[in-house]
Amino acid sequence: MCIRDRYMGNQSHPFVREQLNQWIRWLVDTFKFDGIRISSIPNVPKDFWVEFVQSAGVFSIGENSVDIENYVYDYLDSMDSVLNYPGYNQVVRSFNEQGSLLDLEQYLKRLETVPKKEFLGSFLDNHDNKRFLNVNPSFYLLRNAIVFTFAQYGIPIIYSGTEQGFRGGDDPFNREVMWGRMFKESDVYQYIKNIIRVRQEFQWDNYPIQLGNFSKSFASFFRGKVLFAFTNAPLPIFKVVQNQPFAEGEVICNILTLSLIHISEPTRQAEISYAVFCLKKKKT
Repeated sequence: MCIRDRYMGNQSHPFVREQLNQWIRWLVDTFKFDGIRISSIPNVPKDFWVEFVQSAGVFSIGENSVDIENYVYDYLDSMDSVLNYPGYNQVVRSFNEQGSLLDLEQYLKRLETVPKKEFLGSFLDNHDNKRFLNVNPSFYLLRNAIVFTFAQYGIPIIYSGTEQGFRGGDDPFNREVMWGRMFKESDVYQYIKNIIRVRQEFQWDNYPIQLGNFSKSFASFFRGKVLFAFTNAPLPIFKVVQNQPFAEGEVICNILTLSLIHISEPTRQAEISYAVFCLKKKKT
């Protein structure tokens, strides 16, 4: 359920405050919502949001669309989660042929200092901004950005239509009709499905991000025994990834292309376009 601040009245008035808290409790109880999304949270005092989400009694995520990290992340003290707009803007800038993945490294370093960073809402598209493919019209870059959305700290959010390769521009053109266009066979749908499967299997959210190698056109980091590799280059590049979690003699598989790499060959270069490397399971 989405709540708009402009309909919230004067929250400084005790009666209004009490009625709003009672209203959200009634709404959640009556319609059995399991979470609420609150728009434009800076327009309402933080102390009200604390009471409001407590009254709701379910998961809450707020929207602060400003591209200022501390200003956005401070709202994690007022509700369960906030949409990671600074992270979104960094991804759009970095996964561009004119962008730099070195900026992504600095972003991840700053993110390490954020309390409750695991509760940030990580997204790539939404109903208020141009879709990624409208800004960066490359499915190649889209796949890189999708992997990063799932791999970084936070709760990954996929906006309907991303999995179908929608390219809508500014609102309302980014709110395309889904009816008749929900194809499970689409390449991006299957790509996201595969990432979710591996995320569930390897539980990488239980591990911190360990930074690997970064350059203008290449980035890598790992969480547990899962290595993520990205590029914003127009074509695949070849890299020797030095900082990685695997031991000599282990065989790993890029689950996005099913290509194998033997760690016992340290000088072997891997072709990187978008990659999630995991240990290859032995047949039983």
